[in-house]
Amino acid sequence: METKYSKTEFEGFTHRFIIKFETGEPYSSNLTLYSNSDSYQELEDFVNTKKTAKVISFSIVHRASKEQDEITSQFLDETLNDI
Repeated sequence: METKYSKTEFEGFTHRFIIKFETGEPYSSNLTLYSNSDSYQELEDFVNTKKTAKVISFSIVHRASKEQDEITSQFLDETLNDI
């Protein structure tokens, strides 16, 4: 199976990553990517091939499986319904 990355959810995605980019500006930028792979190394390789010269550094600050996101959403929905 070929590894896929997308800025939006797609059929078959299994993980969501949040990547923090440093560009030398006083703020940092975050990007959420969806993938059918849980590999940090594959994601780092992908970002390294796609990033522009403006990017000084980047780090993967969060990784969650699709199931983790669904369970968290369900928990929040149930908890916040009582408020």
